[in-house]
Amino acid sequence: MIRTEIQIRFNDMDPMRRVNNASYSAYLELARLDFCNRYLSVTTLEDIPFVLARVEMDLVSSVLPGDSIYVNTWVSKIGTTSWEFSYEIKNQKTDVLYVKAKTVQVYFDYREKKKLPIPKEFRMSLEKEM
Repeated sequence: MIRTEIQIRFNDMDPMRRVNNASYSAYLELARLDFCNRYLSVTTLEDIPFVLARVEMDLVSSVLPGDSIYVNTWVSKIGTTSWEFSYEIKNQKTDVLYVKAKTVQVYFDYREKKKLPIPKEFRMSLEKEM
């Protein structure tokens, strides 16, 4: 499981003094970037070997100003050409759960503009985070 600490920015807030629901997707993106930094050598955008195909999110509780949060990320399913990340966004001090989410990524070659089967070496990286 990968733990990514998130710094809440002022522009993440909405007029109701809580994190806007659109900001949670950005936090999941930061968690995926953390995965990429651990397992991939990315020097150009075309080196990123996947495309995001689906996002599913359950907002359980609101993140408020002053809350410290983190995202736990793990691989919950691996297919032939795609895999699923599961996430929890939690409070760093109390472990209160704010968000449960899943995303589906498809292994994709941007240079060839097509999806491909997940290569063995990359599959091994995914399996480490199951």
